Amino acid sequence: MATYRYEMTGIKDEMRILKGYVRALRVCNPSVRAVTDELERDEIERWSSSLPQARVTRWGGMISTPDEYLQNNIKQALIESGCPAHILDDLVKNCHERNWPSGLSSLETRQHNRRHYDRYNCKRIPGKQAVIVLPCDNIMVSDDMMSEPGLIMIFAHGIE
Repeated sequence: MATYRYEMTGIKDEMRILKGYVRALRVCNPSVRAVTDELERDEIERWSSSLPQARVTRWGGMISTPDEYLQNNIKQALIESGCPAHILDDLVKNCHERNWPSGLSSLETRQHNRRHYDRYNCKRIPGKQAVIVLPCDNIMVSDDMMSEPGLIMIFAHGIE
């Protein structure tokens, strides 16, 4: 089992290096950009499909202004879940309401738009009372209710 873990760590390291090379090529060669964009989209979709579906039962339990400690806990959970590195930092930024789209930007606006976010296709961040809402899982959601590369909502309680 230890050998298997060691090999998997090596493979993951090699993949990170390879992805770095591909990103560097993208800067130098515009035709590579389309290929890398597609690879990154596929990586996000694969990761999303590995996460369990979630249902929010208490939207009122949302923590819209998480402190740095809570954000770091979410970041670690995202890393452990296999979150693609190229979206990790932006996702963590998007767990604070100051980075949310206009349809979620304040408590009053969220209350007004509740019927819209009740329809979000949410995925659970493993081990946390938090969900991630990704554009690839919510293609019918309007721009004022979605951010790139996705939204993270943290809750005090109410996630199934």
